[in-house]
Amino acid sequence: MKRNFLVVLCVLALAFTAMAETQTNNANDNVKTVEILLKEKTDAVLALLQKKDLDTSVKKERIMEIVQPVMDFALMSKLTLGKDNWGRFTPAQQTEFVDLFVERLKRSYLDKTGFYDDEKIVYQPGILAGNKVHVPMTIVSGDKPIELLYKFYNAGSRGWMAYDLEINGVSLIKSYQAQFTEMLKNGNPQDLLAELKKPVVETSSPGAPPAK
Repeated sequence: MKRNFLVVLCVLALAFTAMAETQTNNANDNVKTVEILLKEKTDAVLALLQKKDLDTSVKKERIMEIVQPVMDFALMSKLTLGKDNWGRFTPAQQTEFVDLFVERLKRSYLDKTGFYDDEKIVYQPGILAGNKVHVPMTIVSGDKPIELLYKFYNAGSRGWMAYDLEINGVSLIKSYQAQFTEMLKNGNPQDLLAELKKPVVETSSPGAPPAK
């Protein structure tokens, strides 16, 4: 009887060991998948930026075509507002907020793409963070390297998607969240939407390209 009990314990131990090894292998596969995905997208963007014959506006459009499939803008929008504030918006306001927020992201970051000057990208190993994957990289530009940390989650059928980006330790989501929370303390969703519309309106001045 005692021997049978020991046999059962050994079988269970082997089963759990095999399960742990499988989970570890799956986790490593996930990290590798995200590393490859991010490198492919980054390399594609860099190759595009090096094409001196392309107009800056064309580059911006093509960059969005490259990165948009792996950027969960809808989730990023919700996270910047937080659960409580997101619930204050009507479905129509939520849709409008996502559109305006994406436009703000485009203007904030794509406007910088015209200054590419053969910076060096240093890719670093991905990090498993619970059920998410974080991938750090460094942009070596002059004397001040820029540290980036891309945060991905598994979006099921849509694959791995980025939901946040840290630049030199500052979270994109938390930065916007602080701004929007402050705006909504003494205002309402419509006030915030009106504020977000301002940059878009300013872009549509005479002689400037029409805002999308």
